[in-house]
Amino acid sequence: MIDKKAVYIYFTALCTIFLIKALFMASLIIYGDVGLGPDEAQYWTWSQKLDWGYYSKPPGIAWQIWLGVKLFGDTEFGVRFVSILFAFPLSLAVYFLALACKLKPNTAFWAGVVMAFSPLGMLASFFAITDVGMALFWTLACLILANALSRQEVPRYYSLGFVILCGALFKWPIYLFWVFPLSLTLFYPWLISRHLFGGFVLSLCGLLPSVIWNWTHHWVTFRHVFSTIAGEHGKEQGTLTLFHGNFFEFLAAQAALLSPIIFILLILAFIALFKYRRRISPALIFCGICCLGLLTLYSVMAFFQKMQGNWCSFAYSPGIVLLCWHACEADFKKKIWLKAGVISSIILCLAAFSMPYIQMHGVWSNYPIPYKINPFRHNLGWQNLSNALLKHGYRADEHFLFGDKYQMSSILSFYGPHQKRAYFFNIHGIRHNQFSFWPSMAQEQKGKTGFFILAENTPHLQRNQDDQVKFYKQTLTRYFAEVHFLGVSPLFSCYGNMVKGAFLFKCVDYNGREPANPELY
Repeated sequence: MIDKKAVYIYFTALCTIFLIKALFMASLIIYGDVGLGPDEAQYWTWSQKLDWGYYSKPPGIAWQIWLGVKLFGDTEFGVRFVSILFAFPLSLAVYFLALACKLKPNTAFWAGVVMAFSPLGMLASFFAITDVGMALFWTLACLILANALSRQEVPRYYSLGFVILCGALFKWPIYLFWVFPLSLTLFYPWLISRHLFGGFVLSLCGLLPSVIWNWTHHWVTFRHVFSTIAGEHGKEQGTLTLFHGNFFEFLAAQAALLSPIIFILLILAFIALFKYRRRISPALIFCGICCLGLLTLYSVMAFFQKMQGNWCSFAYSPGIVLLCWHACEADFKKKIWLKAGVISSIILCLAAFSMPYIQMHGVWSNYPIPYKINPFRHNLGWQNLSNALLKHGYRADEHFLFGDKYQMSSILSFYGPHQKRAYFFNIHGIRHNQFSFWPSMAQEQKGKTGFFILAENTPHLQRNQDDQVKFYKQTLTRYFAEVHFLGVSPLFSCYGNMVKGAFLFKCVDYNGREPANPELY
């Protein structure tokens, strides 16, 4: 029997801890130096024009950001506010998932703590990315199935279908979850029910918003997803190049997401899972197989194509339950390492978030921290863009902004003066993106003056500067009567040296022509 009093005490303790963490993360967003990343800025541009779907993702992230900016304005905190809210129930869901696996309340407490204070959990409560919503609803789906396995009863398949529906509004891989209840019916007959099909059909309704949008946009989201699965960088004349991936880089990213000590404990927990498989509950076996199966699948894929480190981050919530069982109940000697893992994770996260301040203000200049190890290089210095543009004569009511990458166009849209939507100008012939489906420069800015911005981090900032300026001046001259290079404006300095800068070009009298737009997805 579960000690209900202990469950309540640990639940209250977790709520208090998570509330303090949420307030800390909110302060870090408001007063810290880590600005929006290109993806976050892109999702913000989506939220400015709410729709049923978008080029590369379902609409959930845009709807989430829309709510946040309605409450707190078009600010970094407004963009990230709902992620702070989602991270709170995500960690609590891991706590209840551990209880559903019949683990002790103290073990469940540590599962919630590990989820909250691993780098994965810290980043989930900071950045406005699709992984947060996906991870929350994946964990809730695991909780529904684990409860059914522990009670040896039919899962609430319609509840499961609804949870997966919600998760599909953020990322479609949540449909992989159905593999587990279907497979488990072979071993646990009580899972079989006519409602399973009904729950599955209900979950497919999560695709409807994207289907509605794609119906009138040539099904570009599905083309994009299929080209990504096929390995867009591994294609050569219609074939897939084998072993063209980034397996070791992907594996290192997984260790970083959990922190090295906790990741090693997870590997040991997988070994213990098979050693004690006849003595542990079906729900805990499910948690272990769920995490191990997904990590194996994504790792194998990393042999064949480039995989982003965060793509399987949703898999870790059931894995955290397994590793806490191993450290707190199966092998008590590992608990000290679990605590060490949590402490080291908090220290690593605090060090990472403080690194921009240390570098910018020259703290410990006798022992400088190299800029290249700053994990937030792509988020720094954007707040200086507006002043740089105004200094060089940009006027929002007369001029427009554009970049040659959709990431830069997104950053310019958020951080540019008055937050006017910037334009994507496809000089390099890269794939389609959401900007491809909005009014273009040719439609709205013919005859006007625009400012083209290119941002670079060191060492690319210093490398071949003259060649870059020459290339862009020659290229942009095809589309403008005059092109003037205005110089490089510093965005971020490390120990007094400019390590990130913006190349500014003033482009006069746009002729309305556009670069060729290849059919790449």
